[in-house]
Amino acid sequence: MSDKGLAIPKIIVTLSDVQNENNTHVKEAEDNRAFFDIIEYRGDLKVMDNESYKEELLYLRNKFPNKKLLFTYRMFDDRDRAMIEAANYYEIIKYIITNDLCDIVDIDLMIYEQYMDELLSLARQHQIEVLISHHEYQYTPRIKDMLAMYKKMISLNADYCKLAVMPHDGKDVLNLMDAVYETKQAYEANVIGIAMGDMGKITRLACGVFGSSMTFGYVGEPVAPGQIHVKDLHHQLALY
Repeated sequence: MSDKGLAIPKIIVTLSDVQNENNTHVKEAEDNRAFFDIIEYRGDLKVMDNESYKEELLYLRNKFPNKKLLFTYRMFDDRDRAMIEAANYYEIIKYIITNDLCDIVDIDLMIYEQYMDELLSLARQHQIEVLISHHEYQYTPRIKDMLAMYKKMISLNADYCKLAVMPHDGKDVLNLMDAVYETKQAYEANVIGIAMGDMGKITRLACGVFGSSMTFGYVGEPVAPGQIHVKDLHHQLALY
């Protein structure tokens, strides 16, 4: 079987609350625009009404016309506590899609099947790419479970399949990389795999070797454990 890794991953930078007059992250993103490919807007980091999200995303579209926009709203915090009711989450994602406010939308793998089916259908109608994601903030699942999650995402025709886990030792990191590699070898899919925290930083840097198509960096301050500044990330990716 031919090796399907070795591609240079796209770099995603995360922003939120971008029109806050005290938010210097947008200016830093402008100064570092050469070092990332996609902007992720995290709606859950600053809860707003839908019209405010619309204003935020249009502001980013105007500031960065040549960058793709990814809209994300995390349903659970880093202690796996629900931050939003499923019905409210569905309405936010539906609004973003139907108003054509992003290029890629993140949909949580664990939402109700009916919500998933409806959101996928809407995204296709509006020609918005879908990133299906799952996060485990406390542990790393077994390899066979991670492979099953990726397979489920692929069966839903996700454009991007993302799994982020919390490793407790080097074996967990290797298991995540193995799941990414095996999935990439088995399917024509855009796979993303992240082991969070300092222990998992190698998965953000050497991800392309194992078949991961995207990696996440930051400007300002990290918004996830183990993130690397986009400029450093851009330069270090070239080493792998």
